[in-house]
Amino acid sequence: MNKIMKHQFYTKDFFIPSWDIKYLFLGTFNPNEGEKVNYFYTRKTNLLWPTLSKIFNDKLNAEKLDFFEKLKFHKIACMDLILSIDFKNVDKEYIIGKGYSDSKIINNSVKRVYNTENIQSVINKNPGVQLYSTWGNGSNLKDWISEIKKLPPITKLISPSRAARVPKGEKKELFIFNNWQNNITLQ
Repeated sequence: MNKIMKHQFYTKDFFIPSWDIKYLFLGTFNPNEGEKVNYFYTRKTNLLWPTLSKIFNDKLNAEKLDFFEKLKFHKIACMDLILSIDFKNVDKEYIIGKGYSDSKIINNSVKRVYNTENIQSVINKNPGVQLYSTWGNGSNLKDWISEIKKLPPITKLISPSRAARVPKGEKKELFIFNNWQNNITLQ
């Protein structure tokens, strides 16, 4: 039996950001039935907000009341490329389980409904917005590649996941920070 799972933030007002944006960080998917979080990338296993805090020289913490004001001040937003997925119910533990591995949703066993129209709408309202992906190399699937081609050029960043691979001997947090600092152009 198949199951459809929507994005966790599908009904939240920030799912399609309405504020002025200069920096749009694109991820993959945040499952509705997974661990509940306040915003994108706010699991303790993720280094996105600690890394951006250093780059923007500000404390960006989704647990704090001023978080959205700081996002708006720095003109930062996040969106995910996938809106919902259709998968075999027996695979549910792999979709919502520990780590939220992208490999479980960017493969041939899951049907994806993409969020590309909403992303394009936000881009159109924010001329000059810089797009950054946090999914590493992403997927080689035809539908994934087709959706990416609908968007302006995207700067690939090393995944902020603590599970991301970095070269042997490198300190993960420093390696990610250096990659992001070299690729994010502050305006």
